[in-house]
Amino acid sequence: MVAIADMMRKKTDGRDPNLFEHFSSVTQSLGVYTAHDYADILEFLIGRWKLAALERGLSGEGRDAQEYVCGLPPRIRKLQERAEERAKKLGPRPAKFSWIFDREVVIV
Repeated sequence: MVAIADMMRKKTDGRDPNLFEHFSSVTQSLGVYTAHDYADILEFLIGRWKLAALERGLSGEGRDAQEYVCGLPPRIRKLQERAEERAKKLGPRPAKFSWIFDREVVIV
């Protein structure tokens, strides 16, 4: 459980701490992979792996990780609503992606 939570927290390439935010902004604006899709996938995996039902053998850290992971889908949906409002106010802005040779992409 702790490993899953750690993986979900570390969405970076080691260079850009906002990599996932930038990536999701681009894919969201293109409509190819939305926050809604991401939350749906997480809900599916949480259910398939029965993560919310795990109780035996979890340490305090494990229970905290379980709470974090199982709470991600609704949190992602709420953050997406805020991001959409913020994007309307900010308009298009540039972001560099290290994994495409620091090419600058406009995020809408």
